[in-house]
Amino acid sequence: MKVLGKIEEGIISILLIVATAVLFGNIVLRYGFNANTNWAHELIRYLMIWITFIGAAVCFRKGAHVGIDFILGLLGSKATKALKVFVQLMGIVFMVILLMYSTELVLFTKGTGQITPSLEIPLYFVYLVIPIGAALSIIHLIVLTIQVIMNKEKVKTENATE
Repeated sequence: MKVLGKIEEGIISILLIVATAVLFGNIVLRYGFNANTNWAHELIRYLMIWITFIGAAVCFRKGAHVGIDFILGLLGSKATKALKVFVQLMGIVFMVILLMYSTELVLFTKGTGQITPSLEIPLYFVYLVIPIGAALSIIHLIVLTIQVIMNKEKVKTENATE
């Protein structure tokens, strides 16, 4: 799982660096040379979509998604554990549904042969991150659920108010 985490974070890092470099270059071209590239906005948009879906999986792995700890504080340890497992199972169900429908979307888009306007790449490459992100999220949610059930859950060391 550590290797998968490093790969996810490496991909996100590379995509962020590329998006930042393209954005900076486009700003220099626009304001420095009165020139503009049409493909830059499109590329940055698609990179941010990829970053978002892979980043969501990373957040599941780190337990960084928004939660209401107040309710957990009111419950006993067994009820807290049961609620955490229930929430994670509902997350798995949602991600399985997202995986199924997004796979259909990718296959449909691939079949239509649509391409992006400026970059002229197949549109299904953009949509491909949705099932990838859902699959990664499912993996992380399953691991987290097993950790909660076996009482091996990682305790967050970060304080939300910091």
